[in-house]
Amino acid sequence: MKNTFSSAVLTIMRIFLLFIGIGLSSVYGNYARAQNEIQINVKNVSVEEFFDEIQSKSDYVFFYKDDVLQSKKKISLKYAKAKLPAILEKAFAGTSLTYSIIGKQIIVKVSEESKGKDDETTDITVPFQKSVSGTVTDDAGAPLPGVNVIVDGTSQGTQTDFDGNYVVNVEEGDVLVFSYIGMVTQRIPVGDKSQINVVMKEDVASLDEVVVVAYGTQTKESVTGSVGVVKSAELEQVPTSTFEQSLRGNVAGLQASASDGAPGSNTQIRIRGIGSINASSEPLYVIDGIPLQSGSLALNDNDGASSNVMSTINPNDIESISVLKDAASTAIYGSRGANGVILITTKKGKSGKATIELKTLTGFNSQASKDILKPLNAAQYKELFIEGYVNQGDTYEEALARLNSRFTQQIDPSTGEPTDTNWLDAITRTGVTQSYDLSVSGATDRVKYFMSAGYMDQEGYIIGYGFKRFSTRANLEYKASDYLTISNNITISDIKSSTAPDGGSWNNPFKNTLELSPLIPIYDEEGEYNAEHINYFPIGSNPVGSLSGDDTWETKTNRIIDNFAVSVTPIKNLVFRSQWNFDLIDIDESQYDNRRYGSGYDYNGYAYEGTVSSKTWVGTQTVNYNFTLNDDHYFSFLGGYEAQQTIKESSWASGTNFPNDIVKTLSSASSEFTVGGTKSEYTFNSMFLRANYNYASKYYLSGSIRRDGSSRFGENNRFGTFYSVGVSWNINKEALFDDLTFIDILKLRSSYGVTGNAAIGNFASLGLYTYGEDYNGSPGGSPLQLENSDLTWETQDNFNVGLDFGFFNRINGTVEYFKRVSSDLILDVPISRTTGFTELTQNYGEMTNSGLEISLNGDIINKKDFRWSLGFNTTFLKNRITQLDEDYTDGAYRRQVGEDFQSFYLYDWAGVDQTNGDPQWYTDETRTTITNDIGEAERFLVGKSATPDFYGGFNTLVSYKGLSLSANFMYSYGNYLFDSRARGSLGDGRLTPRSTATYLFENRWVPGKTDALFPKFVWGGQSGSNEANQSRWLYDGSYIRLKDLTVAYNFPESVTSLFHLNALRLYARGTNILTFTKHKDLYIDPEQAINGSYVGTTPAMKTISLGLDIKL
Repeated sequence: MKNTFSSAVLTIMRIFLLFIGIGLSSVYGNYARAQNEIQINVKNVSVEEFFDEIQSKSDYVFFYKDDVLQSKKKISLKYAKAKLPAILEKAFAGTSLTYSIIGKQIIVKVSEESKGKDDETTDITVPFQKSVSGTVTDDAGAPLPGVNVIVDGTSQGTQTDFDGNYVVNVEEGDVLVFSYIGMVTQRIPVGDKSQINVVMKEDVASLDEVVVVAYGTQTKESVTGSVGVVKSAELEQVPTSTFEQSLRGNVAGLQASASDGAPGSNTQIRIRGIGSINASSEPLYVIDGIPLQSGSLALNDNDGASSNVMSTINPNDIESISVLKDAASTAIYGSRGANGVILITTKKGKSGKATIELKTLTGFNSQASKDILKPLNAAQYKELFIEGYVNQGDTYEEALARLNSRFTQQIDPSTGEPTDTNWLDAITRTGVTQSYDLSVSGATDRVKYFMSAGYMDQEGYIIGYGFKRFSTRANLEYKASDYLTISNNITISDIKSSTAPDGGSWNNPFKNTLELSPLIPIYDEEGEYNAEHINYFPIGSNPVGSLSGDDTWETKTNRIIDNFAVSVTPIKNLVFRSQWNFDLIDIDESQYDNRRYGSGYDYNGYAYEGTVSSKTWVGTQTVNYNFTLNDDHYFSFLGGYEAQQTIKESSWASGTNFPNDIVKTLSSASSEFTVGGTKSEYTFNSMFLRANYNYASKYYLSGSIRRDGSSRFGENNRFGTFYSVGVSWNINKEALFDDLTFIDILKLRSSYGVTGNAAIGNFASLGLYTYGEDYNGSPGGSPLQLENSDLTWETQDNFNVGLDFGFFNRINGTVEYFKRVSSDLILDVPISRTTGFTELTQNYGEMTNSGLEISLNGDIINKKDFRWSLGFNTTFLKNRITQLDEDYTDGAYRRQVGEDFQSFYLYDWAGVDQTNGDPQWYTDETRTTITNDIGEAERFLVGKSATPDFYGGFNTLVSYKGLSLSANFMYSYGNYLFDSRARGSLGDGRLTPRSTATYLFENRWVPGKTDALFPKFVWGGQSGSNEANQSRWLYDGSYIRLKDLTVAYNFPESVTSLFHLNALRLYARGTNILTFTKHKDLYIDPEQAINGSYVGTTPAMKTISLGLDIKL
């Protein structure tokens, strides 16, 4: 069921990229050949004599008509060494002559527009050009590679090599600009110097650092809002399939959690808490200025497995990520900015010669934490099995007879040995990750280019799990003239993900390994995967066979993102920009459940195929103008119009009853075909305006307003207006601080604004019908949803105040207070049944998030050969529901006014009666009375929430010469985790004859044990001891995780020069290698349950890898 349109587009785009590559290779080849340096010294020569001089000193030949020689110009040039294009530009300046270089041929013509321009003789004397070289170091004397060395006012320049050396051609009157991220930019006149050595001073404050913001960039000094920035070096620290994982612990206020440990899985992100009750709390993603679709678009996500469309973005293509957190930063995005905005900027070409980079990595993957939950061995299971029936009332002999009658393969038929299957070991492995990235980048006077190709193959630690991605990118920018710039960024990616049902699915293989009896062998007498004990498998499934190929779950994702822009600058500081983005996503899902066991057993085999096609275009038209009055008053204005349309189509089919398990296509099914499909369309348009003002780079004022229209809302409230205002004061620039030179930054800023949330379904406001109904044999439809034409945007009032500080050019930090008030929350409110419906989607509800963010960074030691730096961030968060139509229970949670949104509402566990092993609960919230019958207890708010008291991350970097060690940690404190599946893996006899974990076996009550954590084991349970919604399954989720540890060595020039390399870096890295939990026996991966509810998802993956980075 392939989408022929998208397949054709993919083919066309691949061919397009190929031709781009060939064309660029040709252009670059001609350009490179023209870069040979020539020495020339002529004075008052004619055009013909000038041609002869060039031909005598090079391999180039001039071609021209006679009218070229009619020019009366006299040419005077003196270059020690210069490239041919530079010589020709100078020689023909002020004449009617134009030229082009093709291979070794120089074609000279007379411009039609300029004929007769040079009738009078004019001499052209070009200043003497020379080479300047030098070394750039930091203030500790260490060489700095990658420093930009640019001739001021031009794009001519280079970058320092690994040892900080550079060579550049200049004229005596030129000024060299040395710039490097995190360092103070220096401008040095050339004069008569032939060698210029530069010591770069670290600018911890980095006030001149450019920060990517909505629809443009600003200096860090001028930003009035709250923006967190993650650079490419930090993104590349973690070898993951998705860039979102690299954000964990790096930005204050941001929580990032993988939905499961499968490669390529979704990452849930929250910025400053939960923004809505029913609508999404995920931020808006914007790449190179254009909003993108994120999350999973799959139909059924392969019955619970993950497919994340953001994994189509190669992390190695990203230059930086800006996280916009307050209204001053996000209100310009209007109804899509309520939950924050993540701005992704991809890499561009930089001035200087072409740079080729190759990054390779090989890693080994395993389960991050598996010390607590281990399955029982055969002896333990037999003991527990018999004990459970004896406690139920059987004699020992009766219980033993039950065991032997149920498990008839206690001698493994495949080995002849007693059956003792460790199902967890059987489905896990050491997976291998391979990653290769190749990029070419550079810039000429007119063209900037970055091209890359990447391949990643990541095996999960569970057999059958895998993720493969091939991606290409071409970012091109062409400066056609001083007034016109054209750019096009295109990326094509192809992903194949193989997983299995996850989370709460009964078919989840990881969860089932803890419930399978070790007395069931993996293989039968024929060497096939065992199906004899089908009634004693969870849902009859043999997880080893299922994951080894008997069942299949695959998702294939193809994505093309093309971003085309034209910028016109008719006058100085006025820029018109038209930007168009096309985002095409095709997803193919396939599933097959075999005939012998598992989900497909009852259907004699089951197959499913589905496709999703999503097409989005976004057009953004902006005008930007800035000017300065009297040197101190700076104004900047941005106005724009944006329109978007998304069309999503899906289709699916399933069939049953297969003749065999070899041919798994739908055409082989013989019965029970089911087909379906959907089509939806969403449109959006906006107008926006932003104004910035600053006085003397000391006082800043900014404001924005946006008017949004969306097809998702009722016709009476389809448009909404959102706005913000922000102010800041650079206190350290007051005269009072002139003598306090140790203060680098002291900046107070504040903002207030209103944003919106439109992250709801496309048809929430409409009256809906479902068709296909059969009434007396006739097709028809029936009402599905009641219309609400007044449904409108959720809104958020955002207040933020922050203080940025920096001292001694070594320490900098930020302290911020924020408060978000979410109102007009979209809820399903009960209505009279006389309408024919029980509820109506309405705007009713309010919730607040408030907190404090602290970030601190500093260089502890900064010597010539030795450096040590530290970084830290933390966020204190408080959430409260302030308005609801009525309080209600939602699973293990209670949504109640005055309480945290994630407050747990449970039967409160009072522990085990150590005298007889009975379970115990508190009868009510006074906790004064205990009962051993849950029917006599009541649920209440237990005073614990999934919202952490505080969370964040910290990092350290130690380097000695070329050797470095870095470590990055993340943490959370005060949040609780609820295991809704624990009654299966840790239940004391709920289902016969399920197994359990050794943790329960070792901590269950038996006569004489006085510190039991679990009641006595009784098959069938006792007095509701395995009730799901009880605090018995609630755990303190506080943790610290060492998410990344890297040891790297940068080879010196004495080594790299032997291989003609600019840089060579070798590193070893470990991710998710250590986790410390407050609850000593916490068996849940604490990072995964961002909502506080664990449903048996695959635990996080630990990776040990070795990498090599090469730069040519």
